This record gives sequence, C-alpha cells and structure tokens, in this order.
Amino acid sequence: MPRADVVVIGAGLAGLTAAIALADAGARVELVARGHAATHWTPGGFDCAAPPSAPTSTVGIERLAAREGHPYGILAGDVQPGLAFVRSIVGEAGLMYRGELEDLLRPVPTAIGGTRRVGIVPAGQGSALDRWSADERLIVCGITGFKDFWPSLIAASLARPSVWSSASAGAGDGLAADADPDDDRPARVEAVSVGLPGQAGRRSINAMELGQAFDDAAWRREAFGRIARAVEASGHGPGRIAMPAVLGIADHAAAMADAAEILPLAMFEVPLVPPSLPGLRLYAALRGAFLRRGGRLSIGEPVIRMETDGRRVTVVVLSAAVRERRIGAGAVVLATGGIAGGGLIGLADGRLQEPVLNLPVEAPGVEDWLAEQAMCDDGHPLERAGVRTDAQLRPIDAAGDVVYDNVAVVGSLLAGQRAVAERCGDGVAIASGWRAAATLGSSSGAALRGSLQPTVAGSRI
Repeated sequence: MPRADVVVIGAGLAGLTAAIALADAGARVELVARGHAATHWTPGGFDCAAPPSAPTSTVGIERLAAREGHPYGILAGDVQPGLAFVRSIVGEAGLMYRGELEDLLRPVPTAIGGTRRVGIVPAGQGSALDRWSADERLIVCGITGFKDFWPSLIAASLARPSVWSSASAGAGDGLAADADPDDDRPARVEAVSVGLPGQAGRRSINAMELGQAFDDAAWRREAFGRIARAVEASGHGPGRIAMPAVLGIADHAAAMADAAEILPLAMFEVPLVPPSLPGLRLYAALRGAFLRRGGRLSIGEPVIRMETDGRRVTVVVLSAAVRERRIGAGAVVLATGGIAGGGLIGLADGRLQEPVLNLPVEAPGVEDWLAEQAMCDDGHPLERAGVRTDAQLRPIDAAGDVVYDNVAVVGSLLAGQRAVAERCGDGVAIASGWRAAATLGSSSGAALRGSLQPTVAGSRI
C-alpha cells in the first residue's frame, strides 16, 4: 500500500495551493480528485474580496472578516502571504499577474457586454485595469465563426454609461480628489470582426481550437497581422483592443509578446464561458509545479471511504476502475468544494451531507435554502452552507469539539461565505490552502513527518 504524509482530496485552487506548499515543506503528498475543479470554469484571476461598495480587496477582506462566521474571521491574515506564494509558483511557468490587494477594484468588460470589478488578473487581461482617458476608444475584436464572442452585441452594451457606472460603486473612495468614477469608461466603443487564417466558412469554432491555433507561432503572427489591419481600418487615435481569451494555451506568454509587437494598440483578453482558457493556464501552471516537486497526482479516482483510528484518518480508499486503491495517510486536506463542486450533497429529507467523511454540516433548514429572487444581491442563504472548523481548519461539531485531529478543511467547503456576492472564493481558497499547509507542515521534511505522526493500522509509516 502506498503511503503519503498528506493526502489532498480535490484539485482546485485550494487543494493545489496546499499540496504545493506541503511539498515545499518536504512532505510526501498525494493529490487525488474525482475530476477537475473550478479553475476550468473561472476567469483565471484571483477574486479575493469584492463585496458591494468595498473600494479595494484589502477593505473587502476586512469587512468580510468582521462578519460573524465568515472564513476570513480566521483566514484574513493568510490571504497576502498565500497569494504571494501562489503568484510565485505560477510565475515559474511564465504565468504573470497584475494587481495587488490594496489596488482599486476596477470595472473590466465581460463577454456578455457587462462589467465586473476586479483587482488581480492575469497579465493578459491587465491593460483592462488602466483608467480610461477622455478620448480613448475601445475596439471589441471578434473572430469570424467563433460562437462564444459576439462583438457587435458586446460593443452595443458596453457603449451604455450605466454598464460602467454601476460597476464603479464604491470606487470613489480610492480615487484622487479630482477623479470621477462615472467618467472612467471609454469615450466610444466599436466592434470589428476578423477572419483568421484557415477558418474561412466555419461557423462553430470553439475556444480550445483557437487556443491551440494561437500556440503556433507562424499562424498567430499572420492572425495578429489581420487583426492589426482591421483595427487600423476602423479609425485612429488612442484606444485599447478587447479580444476573446483564446490567445494560446501552452504558449500564452509568447502569444501575448507577439500581440504587443504587432497590434497597433494595447490589447487585453476578455474571459469567456467555460472551458476557460485563462483557468486552464492557471491549472496547468499549478499542476506542473506540484509534479516538479515530486507530488503524486490522480485525477478520475473518487474517494469511496476513509479508514480511521479514533480521531485520526489513517487510510484513504479510492475507486480505481475495477478495484480499490488504498493510500496510507498521515493527514488529509479536504478540498472537495461546496455544493457546486459536489463537496456537499442534498438528501431527500432536506439535509446536506459531506459525503467523504460525513462531517457535520452547517446549513439553513430546507425551507430557507433559496431566496425569493433568483439574482438577489445578497446571494442565496444556502451559499453559506459548509463545514465549521477551528483556527487550524480541523472540522468541528456543533459543540465546537474537533472531529478529526489530522484533517484540514479548505476552500469552498468552509461554512459562512457567499462567494458569488462577496467575490471572495479565490481568496478563501488560497488562504485556507496556505493555512492548512502551515498548520500541518514545517520548514523541514523530517520535522513535518514527525509532527504529523502518520500511522496505518496503528503503526508509524
């Protein structure tokens, strides 16, 4: 039976952060997951806190930390070091980010013609964070035959001042005295559509195809040449180009360098519907970092049960094709996600269940699961459902007693957050992954193994 100092269950941002940090501390780490997580669905940036009216992520974190029962009540101090760690890790793969927690949250365009306030984004989306000058235009550049980005409709929506002003709520707190957040928008918005090499006549091109095409240096330089000519034909003067987020998968940094060289204006990517290429780039960078550190990774093998010895998990049992696979575990990081990720499931009697360890779940009664309005500003009450923990992220019951001494709960499985309305999901994931690694590990592998005291069937591994 293989053995690990720590078994991390879940391959999302929280699980990968914990796994890499533990591997850096000298632990033998095995990461297992049923499938891929939210990285494949999200825009690829780091939403740490953007509750309504908070001008910066730092202020947002402080406000959320003050809310009773919010994960930031114990994790607020871990966001900054955890974020710095993750940025350094993905930087190893050339995936750079722009923005800081204390920077003003800025409205940036979305693929449905709206705006969302962000603070930290991939470098490929970075120029969207700059303030708009009084005479600056935005050119929304679509790709002929691409089904997930409609430039004329996006431009028509972004031309409305209300789209920008509604996203700037609270931004005035962080602007200079002579700056007006309602003026922070393009002077005009235009649309162009460009046919790219080899795509003539196609009407259902997808993001993955385009991302792979932009990985080809010769193809993308010809493509950028066509885009440059279309932009130049649309007019002159200062401006920026918004393009769908398809500029490479494996060779994104080189694609962005070519874009900067060839295009006549600064360009930024606009995240799309899933699969998210910026999210895939983030996952690939984190996965590669984990594997380079000697971690073991198994995707597609769900956990079917745990074996325990009192208040300690000793064995993780996976379903592997026609057999079971057993891993001896010194400790477990539970990063299986919340309701959306399958980390919590609803039962016929109206209860929620954590299916891996059957941990106590804090949730409203079934009659209060949903709000009256589908898109209510404060989110649905059920969003706050999850597992309560102590400061070391060990799961606790309703009386506050620790359920398992060697289990850390991280990410969206933590109770008390409303990630959609509060825009805190990435920050909670990173901070909790960082905290889990810090509480389970130490600076040396020998000390780590001694502190974990991994056991199988009562014997030390």
